[in-house]
Amino acid sequence: DQGDADQKAYAAMELQTMALDSKSQVLMAQNGAIDPLVKLLQPGDPMVQASAAGALWNLAANEQNKFAIAQSGAIQPLVAMLYSEVREAQLSAAGALQNLCVNASNKKTVAASGGIEALMMLLSDKDRHVKAKAAGALQSLAVDEDNQKKIKSLGAIPLITKLLSSRTPEVQSNAAGALHNLAVNDEDAQLAVANAGAIVPLVGLMTNSTPDLQAKAAATIWSIAGREDNRKRIVEAGGIAPLVKMLQSNHLDCQAKASGAVRCLTMSAFTRPEFEQTGAIPHLVVLLSSGNQEVTINAAGALENMGAGEGGAAEQGAEESMTLR
Repeated sequence: DQGDADQKAYAAMELQTMALDSKSQVLMAQNGAIDPLVKLLQPGDPMVQASAAGALWNLAANEQNKFAIAQSGAIQPLVAMLYSEVREAQLSAAGALQNLCVNASNKKTVAASGGIEALMMLLSDKDRHVKAKAAGALQSLAVDEDNQKKIKSLGAIPLITKLLSSRTPEVQSNAAGALHNLAVNDEDAQLAVANAGAIVPLVGLMTNSTPDLQAKAAATIWSIAGREDNRKRIVEAGGIAPLVKMLQSNHLDCQAKASGAVRCLTMSAFTRPEFEQTGAIPHLVVLLSSGNQEVTINAAGALENMGAGEGGAAEQGAEESMTLR
């Protein structure tokens, strides 16, 4: 607690830099760095708060530190900082919460502290970095079933869908991941995602983006393809061709998520002719020998669906898209 605001901010910034190193994250926590940093989050100089939150953001990259930081009482002041008028304070708080929300118990604490509402507010922020961290935190929060319900009930799906059209890959990726987690195993949410206009930008991301982002988009397409009406909309939006191209990727996650989406889409007979015409079958056959269990299962399921004939497809594939942290 000693020193003026500038000295405290400088000290916290030094700790923030040190905490970029994984070994230092462990040593700093062991030597008692967390509690004094949490104290600096209290209302006062916003740059001191921002520097302290930045240090906690980096420390929270360590799994054990995630729990320790929450136990030290950091979550409530971090949520309060999301309402700060200082961009640096908002960004550091959102980044820290994104890392903390990977922990299961922290997801509930953040929600109970009003974090969902505050993070949703930041989805419309002018700063792309702030939006990216807010969407990333909501992606992690949406793994929890209670949080899923709350996020959906507060009307987040249209706000998140707008971020798919961002020019910033991190914003797009976190938005796609959040929509995926909200839609998994929930047909009402799957319809809401489609109605919000997500399918066209998701197809665009599968076509023109990095392999990691392509995989994220394909996973989201997979998650909303549990409904037959959505399958029609995915086909109409041109979703089949990029999925078939992704089956040929050297990127394992692209193969896994694309084959999962194809497996789900081919549950409907009307999709199968276009998959056949686009050359999906030989690529799926190749994936049977991929050596990866998820890819092999998805490819086998898609081939079974495509060979089952009218009304006889194996009803599998819609429920198995895993949540994204």
